[in-house]
Amino acid sequence: MTVLNIAYYLWIGASFYSDELRSLLNRLNGRENAANELPAALRYQESEADCPASAAAVNSENRQQQEIPSDTDHLTGRLKACIAIASEKPFAPAVLIPQLKKILQEHPALAASAERPAINELIVNECEKTGTALLTEEEVDQWWSV
Repeated sequence: MTVLNIAYYLWIGASFYSDELRSLLNRLNGRENAANELPAALRYQESEADCPASAAAVNSENRQQQEIPSDTDHLTGRLKACIAIASEKPFAPAVLIPQLKKILQEHPALAASAERPAINELIVNECEKTGTALLTEEEVDQWWSV
């Protein structure tokens, strides 16, 4: 019975916790200096004033693909680019949220449009998909008026 229990728990560990076990073994063997160093997601990084020029590059690519982009297409492209840039950096929603608010406030005409809920949903889904922030649609909806 003991042998079966050991085999069972080894199988569970290998099946479901292989990444965690591998990192634990690396730390125990001294290959990884994780005990004295913060993970990349927790390291401090200075914020940028706004999303960098790569957002403009994404927008120029969108313009080349479509003859005449609408305001909604322009806004969604900028939002996606800003979130994509934030996903490449350590987790910092306090830096990302003001950037997204600023982008939304630059498009006051869309604040009263029927596309506003879809844009809110896009922001929430993109942030969730990339792991940059955990937001609700109600929270994002408040950003339009701030």
